[in-house]
Order: sequence, then C-alpha cells, then structure tokens
Amino acid sequence: MKRFMSVFVIALLACAFCAPASAAPQKEWTFMVFLNADNNLDSFGVGDLAEMVKAGGSNDDINIICLLDRENGPATLNYVTKDGAKVVGEPGEVDMGDYREYVKFVVETARAYPAKHYCSVMWNHGSGWKDVKGEIIKGISYDDQSGHHITTNELTIALKEIETAIGQKLDVFCFDACLMQMIEVAYAIKDGADYLVASEETEPGEGYPYTEILTGLKKGVTPEAFAKHMVNVYAASYDGGSAGNSSSTQSALKCSEIDNLRDAINGFCKAAIAGNYGAEFKAALNSAQKFYYRTNIDFGHFVALTKNSIKDEAFQTAANKLQAALDKTIVINGLSGYNTKNATGLAIYLPASSYSFSAEYKDLAFAKDTMWQTMVMDYYKKVTTKTLVAEVARGDVSGLMNYVATANEKNREVSADVIAKMNFRVFAEGGLDAATQTNVKNMLSDLKNK
Repeated sequence: MKRFMSVFVIALLACAFCAPASAAPQKEWTFMVFLNADNNLDSFGVGDLAEMVKAGGSNDDINIICLLDRENGPATLNYVTKDGAKVVGEPGEVDMGDYREYVKFVVETARAYPAKHYCSVMWNHGSGWKDVKGEIIKGISYDDQSGHHITTNELTIALKEIETAIGQKLDVFCFDACLMQMIEVAYAIKDGADYLVASEETEPGEGYPYTEILTGLKKGVTPEAFAKHMVNVYAASYDGGSAGNSSSTQSALKCSEIDNLRDAINGFCKAAIAGNYGAEFKAALNSAQKFYYRTNIDFGHFVALTKNSIKDEAFQTAANKLQAALDKTIVINGLSGYNTKNATGLAIYLPASSYSFSAEYKDLAFAKDTMWQTMVMDYYKKVTTKTLVAEVARGDVSGLMNYVATANEKNREVSADVIAKMNFRVFAEGGLDAATQTNVKNMLSDLKNK
C-alpha cells in the first residue's frame, strides 16, 4: 500500500514545506515538533503550540519549529517566536501517518535551521501494542484523514534516513504520546538517537508542558541534561503543577546502552528457561505494574518480583545483571500520582494469557534479536500444560475445555505442547475412565484445528 522512497530521492525533491531558501546561521539547538492533531486531539495541539510561544519562542541560540496538521484542515509549518507562531510554510494536507513525511520534515528543518543539537518530538496518539477486535495496531502518529500510522519498524527506517541525510543522529527523540516507552519501541530507534524520552502509561490530554520544557532549553545544555529536564518538568506539571494532578509516567533512556540491555535480557531469558519457575513468574506477572493496555507491564518491577521469589543462584546472577543494565539504560524516571507508583521507566510486552500474544510480535527487531518471545512461550507452556495435565489426571476436563474454547493462531506453539503431553498422559500412561479419554480425544482433535 505504501511506496518506499530513499532519502536520496527525498533530497532531490523541492521542499514541500517552503522553508527559507537559504539556511540560517547554525544555532545551539533546533527543537522540532511533528504535531499530528488530525484527530480528536486538535484542540490540545493548538494549545501546545501556544505553550511554545509562551516559553519565549526562538532566540539567538534556539530554533523552535512546529509542523501542525489540524483536524480536517491543511498543515502549516510554524517558526515559533515570542510574538507568536509565524507561518513559514503551507504544505497543504500532509499524511502525518506516513513515515516519509516525518523524514521530510526533520531533514528539511535541519537544513533550513541548522544546529549543533536536534530534539525531535513526535506528537499524537501512541499505542505501543494494542489489540482491537483481534486486529493488532501498533505504532504512532495516527492520521484520521488518511487512515495511516507510523509502525514500529518504520521508525527504524525513518531515523536511519534522517541520519544519512543530516549527517548525525538526533540528540533527543521524544514521543509526546501514550504508551510508547517500551523496550520494543526503544530497540527500534536505538541506532538513530542518543536519548529517548517517552511515557510508559497513557498521557493526559495536556501532554507535554512545553512552556516549562522550552524554558530549560538554553545554550550549553547537554542532550542528557535536557532529556532529564524534560522528565522532571513533565512529572512536576502533573504533581500539582501547571497541568494539575494526574497519575503519569515519563522517563529518558540512553540509547547507547540498549545493546548491552539486550544481552542482559538474553541472559535472563536463558536462566528462566533453564528452571521450572512457572508459578513464580505467574505470581510476578499478576503483581507487576501494568498500564492502560494490560499487556504492557513495567519491566524493572517484573524483574525485581521474580528475583525476590526465585532463589536459584544462576537466576539471581542473571536478574542482577539485567537490573544493572536497566539502571544504566534508564537515566531518569519521573512519576506522579499513586496508580503508577511501581513504574521504573521501561515497559515490555507480556500478556497474561497465551491466546492474547500477538503473532505479529515476531516481526519486530527486538523479537528477532532477543530470546524474550521464546522465554514467554516457555513460560506459557510451563503454567498451562502442567496445570491442564494435572487437572485431567484427576478427571477434571473443565480447564482443558476452557483452553480449547479460547485457543487461536496466537498460541499454536503452546497448544502443540498441550496436545503432545496430554496424549502421553491420557493414552500412554492410561488409568483414566473411558468417558474422560473420549472427552479428551475430542477436545484435542478440536485443538489441532485452532
């Protein structure tokens, strides 16, 4: 449905944003916001642009640029000053759900308003991983007019093309959106930015407090210091500050540590698979901090809970290494309110039931490069098969009946394990009455077709 365009082709196109023909002098920072309000967030987008103006706008050290696409209206490119948002480009209707439009915006902005450091904000609805009536929708920047959005894998493509075009990574990449601070998303952008700022939980409609954020963007501030500043003022704004009182999360990740975090995750997964910790993992999953989509859990809290309950030396070593890697990756974590009190700064995908696990998860770079999905499937097998076989051995087939009713293509790997071990227990070891054997045989036959 989408045609892919290389950055070299993009460079040959006339600038659709009509930015100044000659680049301005290089400044310390260029702060650019890809503000997709072509949806029910329209009024909040207009309000956030006003907050940027209130902060004082661009100055001798800072450029503030905002591409604003409003609901049912054409987009405008705005150069933010203390006197207001000056329209410097009118690109018309822009498909903000097309990653190529994001690339074009960042590249052309960097060329027209060069700086030593670049901070890019992607503003919109975010979903992390979201299951709607069986359809998995994952990503960011949903455009209601086009029906498109930017997928997790397209973020990798976008940041790679941006780096090629402008000759450097983005210093700070931010999601002013819900549910995007997940390891699966961070892994997708790790090679294209130095720091990632985002929220594990849904964001209130007010989103980022741009006035407070931009007040801290001054000459000499380092990318890490600015990322920390963003997190601090965000948390403060929802803790009785400018946005009132709400439970919220915001954290900053150091992307150069994510490869080391990957290695620690794989060590943790190997230790988990080697042991029989199904009960402990189930208890930890039940107690772990969860977010708006219950399939998103706080990674650090989950690791701490498993470490507290599993005393095996090898597992303890692996969990300690993973906690240390998480501590190095998460440079700051900001919270407000009670509902998010156990959030540590980074979420991960772990549905409670195998039938809810997305089959598309395997397509993510994170899933391909780590053992996380393998470990999760191993966990499902340990808690599901063991329980079902034990129940049937007692003559109780109700659990198996419920499992068969909910099974689908998402948990075929687990179902295959159930079928193999149930067949062995019921028909090889024997000892069950004929009626139970017949029931099990029929249900396993149905399960094979799920």
